[in-house]
Amino acid sequence: MADGNQRIYQGRADAAQALLVEGLPPCIITVTADGTWHVTAQLAAGEQAALAAAVTHPDTLCQRAQHALGLAGIGSRIAPEYTAIGVYTPGVSSSSGTILLVLEGRAMLCWVSRARSDTIQALIAAATEVMRSVCRS
Repeated sequence: MADGNQRIYQGRADAAQALLVEGLPPCIITVTADGTWHVTAQLAAGEQAALAAAVTHPDTLCQRAQHALGLAGIGSRIAPEYTAIGVYTPGVSSSSGTILLVLEGRAMLCWVSRARSDTIQALIAAATEVMRSVCRS
């Protein structure tokens, strides 16, 4: 990412904002020092246990979540470590062409893989709005 863009995000790496989207558990969006935004799901203890029992293979989970994103009309790519999916966000770009929004963690990917297309679109729209508002400030 270009130095000018990095300056926009400096000092914001620890900031986290809630993303509440009907049909998904509470989510948190955070930005790292390099300007990459990460969305994670916040699950209750019982939901975490159910997730652990339901999901056995991380690469299968990523493939299912990526398929759901595709059905929602959202471009993405699986991160090499198979615990995250980078999302191509409309209207938000980096000068280097890198992905700026990452759906991260087994809980997030499990929920996305089962969510309706309109729910996924609402999540990406909410995340994109947070990204834009921070860039404007």
